Amino acid sequence: MKRVFIIVALSMLISSVFAQSDSLMQEQQNKIVALEQKLQSIEQNNASFNVQLTDLKTQVVMLVAENKSLNSALQQKQAAIDSLAKVVATNSANIQATADELGVKIQTTDDAVSQNAESLKAKTLWGTIAFILAILASLVVWLLHKKGQKTSNDKIATLKQQADELNEKIVGQFSTEMGELQKIGEALKNANANTSAEPDHSLVKKLVDRINFMEMTLHKMDSHVRGHNGLTNAINVMKIRLKDNGYEIIEWYGKDYDEGYNFADVEFEDDEYLEEGKRIISEVVQPQINYKGKMIQAAKVKVKQIINE
Repeated sequence: MKRVFIIVALSMLISSVFAQSDSLMQEQQNKIVALEQKLQSIEQNNASFNVQLTDLKTQVVMLVAENKSLNSALQQKQAAIDSLAKVVATNSANIQATADELGVKIQTTDDAVSQNAESLKAKTLWGTIAFILAILASLVVWLLHKKGQKTSNDKIATLKQQADELNEKIVGQFSTEMGELQKIGEALKNANANTSAEPDHSLVKKLVDRINFMEMTLHKMDSHVRGHNGLTNAINVMKIRLKDNGYEIIEWYGKDYDEGYNFADVEFEDDEYLEEGKRIISEVVQPQINYKGKMIQAAKVKVKQIINE
């Protein structure tokens, strides 16, 4: 009778443990679904920031081109001024030659001196006027250039300030998002700890893709943007936590490209500033993920190479 009582008690205890385990697994799954929905909402909000950043970059490029055009126009006007200066120098030499010639004629006759003196005055007057006009033209060109350059520089400074402000907003958004991603990471850790079966990697892939997007965006920003270093450190901590759970993100950004790499897709871009034969991985579109040493997602990258004429 005592054995029967013990067996019944053990059966009730085991049933209670399994019931609690199922309840915990369901609760963790609900949390993961909720966090995944938050992640999708954050991605939609960030798309708007990317559009604004692209527009600002386009305006900066246009202003830089406009500034180059102004510099080219200034060079052309400067060449015209130099040509006018040569004409003035030639006139001055002619005037001096005329004056020397008149000096000889003065010794011969007073009438010739008088006539040549009038001619000399006229030529000297026109030479002086031409010289003054050249100075005025140079001054006008310089003032126009300074005004155009100041306007262009002001526009560039304004756009740079707007870009910095937008970058700070993006970093702030990423920092908030990182807090949510860390919660997802903790939920994944707890979910994996409660099962011995092969885990579902789909949510991890989305998590890593989002981390990679943040990292690639930070590479395009000035490292002095407020919050840049803090977010970079948070990303590194997140990578360490993923690695502790068996997931490793392979770093490809900035490395030399080799044909033997096992990438899912490679997009080549021309870059005239690279050394001959140099090919650099300039962007990771989709990161490579290994789980316990086995690749579960291949990388997609963009590669810069020298332009082939």
